[in-house]
Amino acid sequence: MWDMRSPVAPPAPKEEAEVADWLSNHVTSVATWCGALSTFAIYSVLYAENKFYRLFEHIFIGLATGYGVYITWAEVLGPKWWEPMVGKGQWYWVFAALLGSMFYFMYSKKHAWVSRVIFGLFMGLSAGLMFRDLYEIYFPQMGASMKPIVGKSIGVWESVNVIIFYVILLSSMSYFFFSFEHGNPVIRRTAAAGRWFLMIGFGAIFGATVMGRMTLFIGRLSFLVNDWRPEVASAWRYSSFRIVVIVLALAAAFLVYRSISARRGAPPPSS
Repeated sequence: MWDMRSPVAPPAPKEEAEVADWLSNHVTSVATWCGALSTFAIYSVLYAENKFYRLFEHIFIGLATGYGVYITWAEVLGPKWWEPMVGKGQWYWVFAALLGSMFYFMYSKKHAWVSRVIFGLFMGLSAGLMFRDLYEIYFPQMGASMKPIVGKSIGVWESVNVIIFYVILLSSMSYFFFSFEHGNPVIRRTAAAGRWFLMIGFGAIFGATVMGRMTLFIGRLSFLVNDWRPEVASAWRYSSFRIVVIVLALAAAFLVYRSISARRGAPPPSS
């Protein structure tokens, strides 16, 4: 029996070594199966809210939180705060820890005012940085957008593009002029055209968002077809794997049938 006071640990059992060797040799297959299982679990919410989806949702949130904490320490706090303070003697970095600890006073009813001080300071700094970005980034962009319509080096189609830009800009701005009533026919029709331009712009933004979501779905579908399907084909030759798949399919069918039966037997919602 191994003595706890001994500095040398006993050798790992043979079974544990075999498991470790198997995992090291099949790490790609294990990662592929975990990815496929996670994909099916997350997309199961498209049918209905279920515990299977909830489990993997919590796993994802936990992994994301742990990874975020690691990245925060490894790339921000460690090299930019702890190492200069401890290794290079820059002791004044301890004040950053004191200011950061003030955020946690929000959980105290008696001393919540301490957190308001640092929140106000943080929001003031953020507002100042946003105004600086507005001046340094967006003002030059707005100035560069105001191009001349005609000129020696300006072609016909470039002039047409500039005219369309000004028409859309002025029409969209006229829609938000609420200081006076849109009684004039010119102002009223210009504001109506601006509303149409805004709806077209919002529709394009929504379409781009849907395309982004479809790109994610296509990526997961490509993973299932190109990565997971060969793993299934390789494991299908084993009878034990086929039995497990059949049992899981029957269990899923039973759960779906029970869910549908529960919905049909539920009383209608009261008006």
